[in-house]
Amino acid sequence: MSRKITLRLGAAALMAAVLAGCAPKYAAYASVRGDFRCLAPWRWKVVTDHEGEHYTDTTFIGPFDPKFYLGAPSLSVRWYRDYASHRLRDGSLEMYTGADDYIRQTLREVYGPQSQLAQPIAQVLVSGIKAEHFVVLSPAPAPAGARWGVLTDPRTGKRFIPQKHAYVVAPVSDGFYVLIYPATDAGYAEHLAQFNTLVNTFFLMKDGPSGAAR
Repeated sequence: MSRKITLRLGAAALMAAVLAGCAPKYAAYASVRGDFRCLAPWRWKVVTDHEGEHYTDTTFIGPFDPKFYLGAPSLSVRWYRDYASHRLRDGSLEMYTGADDYIRQTLREVYGPQSQLAQPIAQVLVSGIKAEHFVVLSPAPAPAGARWGVLTDPRTGKRFIPQKHAYVVAPVSDGFYVLIYPATDAGYAEHLAQFNTLVNTFFLMKDGPSGAAR
């Protein structure tokens, strides 16, 4: 069954807030590659990284929040071309045959057997595309020195990150987009409205950074 993630503030409400003299919550954003636009959280820092024509990552980084790992809440929009390998920061490679393969590999390789879904994978509409939405709960070992977004297991004394990560995966003609909200269990509700707004205002102008216009 399809469902639409709740939109908390649209463009009309944003304009009304500006006219009323209120500080806006969102700003219109158009990607540097010209492939999508959306409403992004007001004054969040934007960082874009790309590798050729097969991978792009646009990340919006919010103000300090101690409930998040490294104290940095964020939202990301990633583009992957099907069957194209992308080199990760640790030097390893990732490659996906498509959106479904991305979901399978992410649940199996990134989160592993200790993870669980907060709710069943569900279908949502993103820019008129049938996409898959899921939320993963997964404890991850905390790196030495990590302070924010970290808990200690009272039984073992080991420090861990209580990850609660939301995903929306939207396929297009020769690749797919992934919208990600990498939160913690304690911080998840803090910026869920911003993620919902990103998802519901995400509009594709092209099928990928170098793809055909839609």
